Amino acid sequence: MPKYWYLWALIIILIPITAYVCYRAAAAARQARIEREKTIEELNNAKSLKDEFSLISKENLEKADNLRVLSGLALLVDLRLRKEIKPKEAFEELPEEWKYTYVLNCILEDCEGSVSSFFRKNTYPISFLASSALEKAGFKELSELFSSLYDMFDDENEDVSIDNEKIKAADSEFGRLFNRNEFINSAAAYIKINAEAFTGENSL
Repeated sequence: MPKYWYLWALIIILIPITAYVCYRAAAAARQARIEREKTIEELNNAKSLKDEFSLISKENLEKADNLRVLSGLALLVDLRLRKEIKPKEAFEELPEEWKYTYVLNCILEDCEGSVSSFFRKNTYPISFLASSALEKAGFKELSELFSSLYDMFDDENEDVSIDNEKIKAADSEFGRLFNRNEFINSAAAYIKINAEAFTGENSL
């Protein structure tokens, strides 16, 4: 038997372990790079939206890309609220059109295929305004659907309890009614029809 055979045995055991550790380290570094690049991209996009929609003219707002209109104006609201000591109160003091636009963007970002997902991520006043915002943007059926679930998720309402069957049915109905592209275009149409509420002296 070779001298120091146990050292060779240990090396043989350690080779696959070392390879695995190196693989995991490389994968972690790759994931970290992807996340860093994603963060940089999001920051660049946010800056681009801010530059485009801060003090935008009525004419340019009406010509702007529909998706950028919704996310850009919602970003301005978000930036405004971050400066406030009491953001909830500051939000409620905003003009109706700005509030509805922000809420419509929350619906787009937070629904994830279900009404219940939106209500689990948002509270008053965002959740309270969802039905009205949808109605203003021309989504009558969606507005009624959101309205039917609001009381269940209202922390102040102790008279209505969670009905899982009703929630499941509403989530299924949402999947039938909701079309992302139609939603974006209709929300943008609402904004552009009310362009004066977002431009000139009404800019945030």
